[in-house]
Amino acid sequence: MHGELKPAVRKFIIALFIFAYAGLNYYLGWRGWEAFGSYIFQWQAYYWGMLGTLAFAYFFGHFLNRYSPGRVSDVLLWTGAYWMGFFFYALLTVVLIDILRFMDNFFGFLPAAIKNSPTLVAVIILIFLAVLMLYGTYNSRRPVLRKYRITIPAPSKLKNLKAVLVSDVHLGNIIGRGRLEGLVKKINKRQPDIVFFAGDIIDGDIRPFEEQKMGLLLSKIKSRYGAFAVMGNHEYLGGQYKELIKALEKSDIKVLRDEQFLLKNSLYIIGRDDKYSRNRKSLADLMAELETQLPVIVLDHNPADIEEAAQNHVDLQLSGHTHTGQMWPLNYITARIFATDWGYLKKGSLQVIVSNGYATWGPPIRIGNRPELVEIIIRFR
Repeated sequence: MHGELKPAVRKFIIALFIFAYAGLNYYLGWRGWEAFGSYIFQWQAYYWGMLGTLAFAYFFGHFLNRYSPGRVSDVLLWTGAYWMGFFFYALLTVVLIDILRFMDNFFGFLPAAIKNSPTLVAVIILIFLAVLMLYGTYNSRRPVLRKYRITIPAPSKLKNLKAVLVSDVHLGNIIGRGRLEGLVKKINKRQPDIVFFAGDIIDGDIRPFEEQKMGLLLSKIKSRYGAFAVMGNHEYLGGQYKELIKALEKSDIKVLRDEQFLLKNSLYIIGRDDKYSRNRKSLADLMAELETQLPVIVLDHNPADIEEAAQNHVDLQLSGHTHTGQMWPLNYITARIFATDWGYLKKGSLQVIVSNGYATWGPPIRIGNRPELVEIIIRFR
């Protein structure tokens, strides 16, 4: 059973997260009050009320979006998403300042002008964070075309294959029809033989996908052999994965859930169910009846099981999921978690390409990396 936690453990983890998140927001709010409290003392209740609303706006927005969707839920989602990015970098900045203040008690290296002007320092920090959010928004909307040329030493009637790989689009309230329209145009411009979606196409909620008629846009993708997709963790998170699969299939995208597809009697495409699924099969089971002389391409949203792919003599694995952390310095964490959190890796006869994604999840910003569309020219021999 994969991706399943006991109810008591799940509740404990959720409670621990809420407690830690609320505590860190309070810490940030208290440091802000130290800087501005003397100027807005009579509005103290409004200050803390606004901080609490911002801190939990994203979660309130998701709750309303499920039971009473509309403009209010959309505003809360957008506001909360930006707050998460702002909160993350504000927390890093304030913690760094507090460390410097602590060290200054022993070494006395901070200028008096800084130590005696906490409000001015706070204003500078706010301006810096505002500029950072603007840059992150701009950067998140500048996808780069990443190109790979690889050779698979296995016979195939196709000889060559031009593939486009897309991952982590997160279509929904924040990544909407306009962004999808740009993606479809970029895919079609490459004139691919085949299109691979490596999971997290839809962000768990089918309502905005259907309301904005995004399925019609997806059906306009043009390729010689069609488009194939696997499920990501976000397709499961909203509990609507069956409806999402139907919507994608209706958009002419073949969803592979622990399934094999023989393309033109020339190569196998294996789509693995996401690790979040309870019933994910082993790769050995999926490959048990294949003609192993033919090339094997595996789509697996999460690149955690690269070793399993290598042991089963997969030729090429295509993944996403990591976003390369999305916001620096989280990329250092993803680099430690995965054998490769982005780019190309060769492990024996296995080749792996991991995309950092076309869009964003949560904060609609990217810092330290750019979104990408991946083009792969595959030569067989």
